[in-house]
Amino acid sequence: MGSRARDTDRMNKDPSTSPEGASERHAGALTSPGRAFQARWHLIWLIYVPFYFISWLYRKPGPVELVASLAGAAFFLLLFWTIWRQRGRPMLWQVIVIFCLGLALSPFNVGWSVYTIYAMSFAARMTPRRMAIRTMIVLEVALLALGPLLQAHGMSAWVSGLLFGAVVGFAGLMQSDMERKNQELAIAHEEVRALATTAERERISRDLHDLLGHTLTLVAVKAELAARLVSRDAEAAEREMQAVAAAAREALGEVRTAVVGMRGASLAFELDKARQALAAANVQAEISALTTDGHPAQEAVLAMALREAVTNVIRHAGARRCEIRLEPTASSLVLTVADDGVGGKIAEGSGLKGMRARLAAIGGGLKIQSDKHGARLVATAPLKAAP
Repeated sequence: MGSRARDTDRMNKDPSTSPEGASERHAGALTSPGRAFQARWHLIWLIYVPFYFISWLYRKPGPVELVASLAGAAFFLLLFWTIWRQRGRPMLWQVIVIFCLGLALSPFNVGWSVYTIYAMSFAARMTPRRMAIRTMIVLEVALLALGPLLQAHGMSAWVSGLLFGAVVGFAGLMQSDMERKNQELAIAHEEVRALATTAERERISRDLHDLLGHTLTLVAVKAELAARLVSRDAEAAEREMQAVAAAAREALGEVRTAVVGMRGASLAFELDKARQALAAANVQAEISALTTDGHPAQEAVLAMALREAVTNVIRHAGARRCEIRLEPTASSLVLTVADDGVGGKIAEGSGLKGMRARLAAIGGGLKIQSDKHGARLVATAPLKAAP
């Protein structure tokens, strides 16, 4: 039980399996080559910067315009590089500075709206989303309010800045939302994968506990019997040791199949094994089992329950008699294991908890009664899965 708790603690602390580590792993993936390529891909949006200089193809800029335009472009590229280093998440002051840069260049070149459109695009990528929307609205209202002044430097530039800024900003907002949802979906997938890994580890832990608990109990009982017989009946002691070897080989095979999830346990086989184990422990076994053909899933769960119950009888009950009864009804299979042992209060360990978990998974249940006359375990496996 203690080792089981320590294993669970290790799984919870291990960032490769715990759900809390999923977001950390996804954040770490941002530095992977794929994410680095995606980050570099954002540099393609610099292709719109030359649109500012298109008017120079049919006119010669003055010295002041030339210096102001080149200085403005250099300053914008510096801001763009800074935002790119922030993984495309700009801060409010950076958006405002780019917007004001466009306004400041409006007296020199009709392409000034390129920078205000960039500002709208960056505003859409701000976090939180509420701030992004508010900033976009403020920038649009500012352009509308400054319309009379900006129209003097080119009506078309002002209209394009107003309309294309809104379109680009809205598109950027949608793209940002999509990226955020994709990231949340990736984190959710990581959490599902981590939970599946944890569940599989717990399943293997339960199965190994039940498989090895029963087999090792049988091995211990037969080894003790062989030790008592070796001085009086060497042949009988040899037979018991051969049975120990056979049980060990069988346990090895069961462990292998349990690890890969192909248990295939049958009630008929477990009933025979229970009879052998109880006889070796000098416990009188009374077994009554009706046919249960056609229900392999229920049989597999009840077989594991029978194995755990018989192991507990041999280990803890101190019983002289054990009754095992299997009764199929119209709606379920009912397994009853009763003994005349010491009884008393039962503290459920990992074996009984694993039994409950398996029965609950198929919609069944487990009832345990224990008093001074012994203990009684009733496991019910419905023939139809629970909703």
